[in-house]
Amino acid sequence: MANAINNPGVVPPGKSNLEETPDFNPPPSLPLQIFLFCAFLITVAAYVAGQRSQSSAEQAASRARDDQSQRLAVNKNKYLIYAKLGFQAEEQKRYAAAIANFRSALLLQNTGEAHYNLANALLLQSQTNEALQEFKAALALDPKLKQPAPGGVKP
Repeated sequence: MANAINNPGVVPPGKSNLEETPDFNPPPSLPLQIFLFCAFLITVAAYVAGQRSQSSAEQAASRARDDQSQRLAVNKNKYLIYAKLGFQAEEQKRYAAAIANFRSALLLQNTGEAHYNLANALLLQSQTNEALQEFKAALALDPKLKQPAPGGVKP
């Protein structure tokens, strides 16, 4: 005991400095600190990668929607052009050209109106069997359409 009093840094046997400070928490070991830091970095990297891949997927989906909208707009414009050419050919009594244009329009948009226009042109060309099939297809797609009297009435 005298040794501990004379030498303040020496601890008597059976006692330690740790027992004297009850709030003492030993520091974690360096390998544990490195492990926890690496785990943190991996978690952050995974989160960032997930955000980037989600953002990339959203951007790709947005581009696909934009591309599809653009294709639909282009097809709609082409459909209208072919339909207009078909009506002009009908007015000029060039029924074969009208049929060709209405068929092209039908390939772009399979609608009751497109079948109806083609059926009228076929009827004017005296192709009644094909016209009847096109009228049936038009009515199946759009029941509001009516079968015209000979002469090619347009909707």
